[in-house]
Formats: sequence, C-alpha cells, structure tokens
Amino acid sequence: MKTYSVIVAYQPDIARLRLMVDVLEKHGINVIVVDNSEPSVGLHLENDAEVISLNKNVGIAAAQNIGIRRALDGDCEAVVFFDQDSSISAGLLKTLLGKLSRGEKRVVAPVFFDEKGGFEYPAILVNRWGMRKKVHPSASSVPVSVDIVISSGSAISRAAIETVGLMDETLFIDYVDTEWCLRARSLDVPIEVLPEAKMLHSIGDASINLIAVRVPVHGALRRYYRVRNSFLLLRMPHVPKLLALREVLYSFVHQAIIMLFVSGRGKYLRYFLKALVDGVCGERGKMK
Repeated sequence: MKTYSVIVAYQPDIARLRLMVDVLEKHGINVIVVDNSEPSVGLHLENDAEVISLNKNVGIAAAQNIGIRRALDGDCEAVVFFDQDSSISAGLLKTLLGKLSRGEKRVVAPVFFDEKGGFEYPAILVNRWGMRKKVHPSASSVPVSVDIVISSGSAISRAAIETVGLMDETLFIDYVDTEWCLRARSLDVPIEVLPEAKMLHSIGDASINLIAVRVPVHGALRRYYRVRNSFLLLRMPHVPKLLALREVLYSFVHQAIIMLFVSGRGKYLRYFLKALVDGVCGERGKMK
C-alpha cells in the first residue's frame, strides 16, 4: 500500500525530526514535511523527505491540507499524520497500516501515552445526544470504535479522505482533528483505536493537575484559538450541540484555572476577551 506521512513542523528540533523521518523512510513511507515556521528555518533533513517551506504560519489545518494534496497527487492509498516531536517505531507503523485495505473508508489510531507523565490519553465516544465518554483502549484486546482521536499517529485511507474531505482551515489550529473526526462520524466513516499500537505524545507546554481534572497549559495565543473555536463548533451541523456547549463551558473553566496558576494573566485575559468577541461574531482563520 503506497503510503505518505504528513508532518507539520514549526521551529522543530531538527535532530528529533530527522530520527522520525528515518524510521518512516526505512518502513517504505514517503515523507512530506510542511514547514510552517515563521520565519522559515530553511529546513534540510539530508534524506529523501520532501520539505515544503511556507515561510509563514498558515495554521495546522492549512499545512496539513498542503501535505494531503501532495500525497493525493502522488497516488497515495493512505496518509499517516505525525507531529514534529512524535516518537514512533517501525512496529507502530506496521500495526497501523496493516489494518487498512485499499478502497476501504477507515481511520485507525494508536493508544497515546503522555511522554512526560506516562498516563494514557483517553479516546472519546459521543452518544446520539452529544454526551462524551472517555475510553481507555489499552485495556481492550480488540480494536475499539471511537468518535474522536487526535491527528498525530492517525492513519487515514484515501477513500476516507475523499469521503470526508480536507481539514477545516478556518479553525487555523485548535479543534481541527475534533471537527474532522465528527465530520467523518456524520458520514459513517469508522474510526478505531488499536490497543496493540502505542505511541508517546505530549499535549501542551505543561499541565495543571487538580483533583478531578488535568488541564493542559498553552500560551495565551493558543488559548485564543481554543476558546474562539469552541464557539465556532456551535455553528457546525455535524457537531452535536450538547458537545459544542460542553466545549464552550470547559474553555471558560480551563481559562480560569490557567489564569490562577500561570503568570502573564494580563495577556491571557486580553486574548480571552478577544476570543469571546470573535467567537460570538463568528470570526474565522488566523487571528486578526
């Protein structure tokens, strides 16, 4: 199966990126690195990876779409996504791609473990009313059907991409994978987590761990997109309204927690207030 890997880079650790690209290429996967750095870092990987330097930050969704279109032009049969700092192995790739068949509409993803804390990131099920349920696929002996997974590590068949479409570039960065997965769900494209496929991943610069909640910490600008885009989900017909309302509520809760524990509260507050206004007004794309 002809497979491409799309990696979006932003001011990457080049040595670590090279290691990942080497693993992918040794497994026979064509690699496309889309350099979203602003300004460009002049990325050279000294291998066969195709590097597309954009010389500006167009957002994760637009950068992924550039890579996806290049893969489709190359007659790919599947695309697997990774973040620039993902830790992967040949065994992971073999497991993921072994579950995809030509012409099949399907998405498969690994079980994610936090690189620093070692805990498992749950996958998400969404019921008919829009209520979320966290599931931990590592406890299963068979593939687990879910509704939402993160993009890094996900392998998507060409047929699934052609059915669901590209990433929503108007979101710019946050909720991109969530929106795409819910769109796939609305079109009956199955998403499965494979318990035997395990991958290290890290979300946020750090996390705040309270008794009942773990809040990933991002910078003030990233929080802008998180808050604004939660409102945009309310406008999307394939996103259950109760789920979208939950994301709006949690954006407030998480923002309050972050502002209690992290320095630079003034900047966080300014971006938060702008996110509220832009979210209510339906502003999309890169923050103006």
